Amino acid sequence: MRLALYFVTVAENIGNFEGNEGNEGNLIMVNASPNPEISLYALMAYYLRFCRIKHGITQTRVGEIIGCTKGQVSKYEAGIKQLDERECAALDQAWDTGGLFSILLRYAKLGVDPNWPEKLRKYQREAVTLRFFHGSVIPMPFQTESYSRALLTAGHDAHLIDDVERAVAKRMEHQKAMLAGGPAIWSVLDEAALRPMGGALVMEEQRDHLLKLIDLRNISVRVTPESALPHIGVDGGFSHFELRNGLRAAFAGTSLHVGRIIDDQMEASRVAVRFERIAARSWSEDQSRDWIARMRL
Repeated sequence: MRLALYFVTVAENIGNFEGNEGNEGNLIMVNASPNPEISLYALMAYYLRFCRIKHGITQTRVGEIIGCTKGQVSKYEAGIKQLDERECAALDQAWDTGGLFSILLRYAKLGVDPNWPEKLRKYQREAVTLRFFHGSVIPMPFQTESYSRALLTAGHDAHLIDDVERAVAKRMEHQKAMLAGGPAIWSVLDEAALRPMGGALVMEEQRDHLLKLIDLRNISVRVTPESALPHIGVDGGFSHFELRNGLRAAFAGTSLHVGRIIDDQMEASRVAVRFERIAARSWSEDQSRDWIARMRL
């Protein structure tokens, strides 16, 4: 109850500063604060701006405290990007918050970011290196149009998709964007992800497509056999992205349209380690290629 009353006070007080937007000489930049009632991430962005103004410092100074640029701080305050564990700890120490930023981040990670689909598509298109593990279906960017149509038809039958052909066209367009520029793709597929889906003709085409992709220099496909169970991928698939600016990101999601984008650099690095642990239990590239060539249709 006290925490709720406290943030009501925050919301009331920060409104007093919203008219002071301007250049670096002022305390508030142009980007508006997000509605703190949307999510805990939005509340953190809102509270970051409130604390900065309360302490009478600029975004440049906040950047010095947490080790980033003024522009990055502006994105944090606007809710475009999220603070990570290290940055939250630095703010808690500098502003003597009692660990509040770190606590909010911990709980925010347990929730759902409503913008995750848009962020995921952005990282999928812009990554220079992608690592992903999938345990149930062949993932983008490896799906053929027929395979995608079979999956999306199931979504239509479940009343999750209105127009199958439109959804297929969008998926193929996005898949093309993911492959543009030849990013390095390191993939591990559970043996179950290659089970028959959509009929023999669909799987024959999908198998041949996978074999062509495997022959490309920038793509690696490995299969985790059933004999490797149990392994740390049984609780779901995930992706890891390396971006051109040297930053990392990751994604973990489910089939129920619930996903989480991981922008925290330390946590994203741990996802990469998780990938390597599963890869270590998998067949080699040559063994995987031979198994795919002989897989049951």
